[in-house]
Amino acid sequence: PGWTLLPKLSFNAATYSLDHAVANVQRESSRVIPTFSIDSAWTFERDTHGFGRALRQTLEPRLLYVNTPFVQQSDLPNFDSAAKDFNLESIFSDNLFSGVDRVSDGHQITAGVTTRFLDADTGAEALRLGIVQRYLFRDQRVTPDPVPATQRFSDVLLLGSTSLVNDWNFDASLQFRPEG
Repeated sequence: PGWTLLPKLSFNAATYSLDHAVANVQRESSRVIPTFSIDSAWTFERDTHGFGRALRQTLEPRLLYVNTPFVQQSDLPNFDSAAKDFNLESIFSDNLFSGVDRVSDGHQITAGVTTRFLDADTGAEALRLGIVQRYLFRDQRVTPDPVPATQRFSDVLLLGSTSLVNDWNFDASLQFRPEG
C-alpha cells in the first residue's frame, strides 16, 4: 500500500491601505491568519476481474485535519473572496473562500474514500466511486453569510465516473443533506 502524510503550517497575510473610507471598513488595516493542517492519504490495490476483463481495484481513504483560529474580518475590505462551490476539491481545502480577503476559521476533519477500477493492461480508469463528508469540532464564524455555521456534519458528497462505454466518459456527483 502507498501512504502519504502532509503536515502544513501556512500564514495568510494581507495589508489594506484605502484611498477613501468605506462604510464599516478601516482605511488602514492588516491581518495574519495561521492555518495548521495534516493531510493523509492511503492507496491499497488488489487484482480482480470484472466487466469482462482483468482489473486492478484501489481503495483510497483520505483524512484532512484543519485548524484555523477565528480572526474578525468583517471590518476588512473584500475585493476578491467568494465562497467556493461544494465539490471534491473544495471539501478537501483549508479555506471555504477563494481569493485572499477572507479566511474561514475552522477546527474540522474531512474524511473520504474512493475506489477505482483500472484496466490491468492499460491502466485506464474504468470506474470510480467515492464518498466524502466534513465534521466541524466547533462553530465556524467566518462564513459566506454573516451567520455562523453550527451544523457539525457537512452535506455528504457522492462521486462517480465511468468510461465503460467506448469513447464515452460519464462523470457525476451528488450532494446529499442527511439532516434535512
